[in-house]
Amino acid sequence: MRDLRTIVSGGPGARFMTLFLLALAAIPAISHASARRVITAAPLISIRVINDSSREISQLYLSPVDKDARGPDLLNGTVLRNGDDFTIQGVTCSGNQIKIIAQDKVGCLTNGVVDCSQDSTDWTITDDMPADCGN
Repeated sequence: MRDLRTIVSGGPGARFMTLFLLALAAIPAISHASARRVITAAPLISIRVINDSSREISQLYLSPVDKDARGPDLLNGTVLRNGDDFTIQGVTCSGNQIKIIAQDKVGCLTNGVVDCSQDSTDWTITDDMPADCGN
């Protein structure tokens, strides 16, 4: 039987043994990194937006609660008329809540905040909600 010095110093099978030992040493690091990603991943939720107002909603955005920065238009050309609904899939919340901003065809904005603690939630737009029309 060959001793470890012969294998490490370049004897037959040294390359295989070196690669095997390196691969074996990397397993705990890979497992630890994968476990960390699973623990820190933000949950994905779906939000159903229901238009129960007389306005036609032409654009829909998400934003952090404490900011006015909007992401891309989620309706992408779809118009939500009275009675229509639209489900936003795969929403990532960086905190406990997320802000939804709806814009109607004349440019008035309505927003609301939904809770991110459940897998899915609804947000209903009504005529009673205040709208910011830039006045």
